[in-house]
Order: sequence, then C-alpha cells, then structure tokens
Amino acid sequence: MTHLPTGIHRDISDESYHADTLCDRLTLSSSLARQIIGQSPLHAWTAHPRLNPDWEPTEKKTFDIGRAAHRAVLGQGSDYAEIPESYLASNGAASTKAAKDFIAESREAGLTPLKGAEIAQIEMMAARARYRMAENGITLDPADSEVTALAEVEGVMCRARIDNAPEKAMRLPGAPGPRKVMIDFKTCESATDESCRRAVENYAYDFPAQFYAETWEAATDERRDMLFVFQEKAAPFEVKLIFLLNEPGHSGDWFEDARQKTAAARALWGECLTTNRWPGYANGIVTLGARPFYRQAWQDRAAMISQTSKPAAAALRAAYDAQSPHRMAGE
Repeated sequence: MTHLPTGIHRDISDESYHADTLCDRLTLSSSLARQIIGQSPLHAWTAHPRLNPDWEPTEKKTFDIGRAAHRAVLGQGSDYAEIPESYLASNGAASTKAAKDFIAESREAGLTPLKGAEIAQIEMMAARARYRMAENGITLDPADSEVTALAEVEGVMCRARIDNAPEKAMRLPGAPGPRKVMIDFKTCESATDESCRRAVENYAYDFPAQFYAETWEAATDERRDMLFVFQEKAAPFEVKLIFLLNEPGHSGDWFEDARQKTAAARALWGECLTTNRWPGYANGIVTLGARPFYRQAWQDRAAMISQTSKPAAAALRAAYDAQSPHRMAGE
C-alpha cells in the first residue's frame, strides 16, 4: 500500500490510481461519487476494488479509441500496440487465434491493442487536437498530464485524475482575467454545441468539473476551472473547447447544483464508510410519469398524421385482408 501525502502527484500508474492504493484510507473519486448520487451507494461499493472482493477490471473495445487518443494527445497514460496485419482475417477482422492471443497478451501488459488503420486514425486525431488547442494558446506539456490530486475535503479523502493541468493561465469567457485551468479530454461522435450540451447532461460532466476543482483546491490552495476538449472520432476529427457557465443566479448555471451533488456524495460516502451499510435503490413500487417532452412528441406526430390524406376504404380493406391470419397461413 502506497502512503501518499495530500498534494499533487505525478507518475502514478493507472493501475494504482484505479485500485485506490494511494493511501491507507479509502478514497472517493468522481466516478464513484456520480454512482452514489446517480444510482446508489451499493453501486459505488460494487465498483470499488478495495470494498468489493469480487471486483474485476472492465475492458471494452468501445473504450480503446478514447484511451489511445488520450495517450496520443496527452503524452501520458496507457500506450497502445499495433495488431500485426498478418494476424488479421482476410476480411480485416481480429478474429483469428493469433490476433486474439496478441490482444489478450497486450491487455495483460497494460497496452491497448489496435489495428493499423485505428492507429492512423488516432494520430490524425492527435494532430488535429493539438492544432486546435494551439489556436487558443494551449500547448500541452506531457509532464502536466495524468496528474493525481489527493486531499481531504469535508472530512472525506478524495482523489482526482486530471488529464492535463497547464501551468500557463488562459482567458476564459466571463472571467475578469487569465485563469489556470484543468483540461478534460473527451472523444465523441459529434462536437456541435448542442451535442456537447447533451453529453454534459447525459453523463453529468458538471459533477467531475466541480469534484476535480474542489479536490485540486484542497490539495494545492489553488482554484482552477475545468475546460473540456471534445473531439470527434471520425474525420475531420473536429474539436470544440467547452467552458461550462459558472454564473450563480443565471438560469444556465451548472455549478450551484454541482456543488450540492458533490457535497451530498461526500456525506453519503462518509456515512457508508462509518456504518459499513451500502444501501441500494429504495424499496417499493415506483410510479413513473411521462415527461412533458415525451408526450409532446406524440402530440406533434399525431397532428402531422391527421393532416395527411386518408387512404380509400377499399385500400384499407385490401391491406387488412392481406395481413389477416387466414391469408398469412395460406388459407
């Protein structure tokens, strides 16, 4: 067990960070905090390697491009290995025994196995991301990538893995002067403004933005804002830099709710650790009501249908006859 002091730490392996072996106390991460609030404490217990004796790491092919892109853009993190083309099937699939063995050995060694075309894609993504960030005065130093903040916040030991924490301050919308930031790199299907907004909502990205800021400040006495870098995984691999509105009292402010979420997650985590009780969902039968937008979607569709011309009675009878059980059975 590693015993790290409060502060910022570099050269912490992914395995050590995710295994939560940084100090003797169990630590709360933003992903665990989101599970506590978004699902239940039991889900967080299940996902924690030091709490759940049956815990096993999850490897999914869908994570590979994002993980490799992180490595290429940030200059830190798990490296990737090219699957030899001779190991691939005639259709290009990694379905042969040689390919499967190579993939298993690579993952065992902590590498992300990728085909040559996928590596070419990653390299083009990295070049585009670096170019677009440079246009905004951001040059990433690999020494500032994958840094770990470890600190006690409101009596709870917290950890945060920051993609990159540049030393150079930058200007942010609405800020009175240059501010230091933490960069969170996200791969996505679309980086339009609306797609990024939906991603923040669907994955609650306001939560880690607040959690990281609070953990970083507790570790360093320095306040930093989160800057998201969204990059599309398909050509032209376009990039969008996103700063979440932080304006108390504004209807579009993200952080009043985010502060309440992080505080509630820490309080629940601390209580569960103290009592060793990790409740799941509440008992009972839940009645779900339809959201207004769901009902409105049908009302809009119904109105459109009512405006179309109705088919002739003869056409309807022919359609019904064609789909009757007797006709379907060949009678």
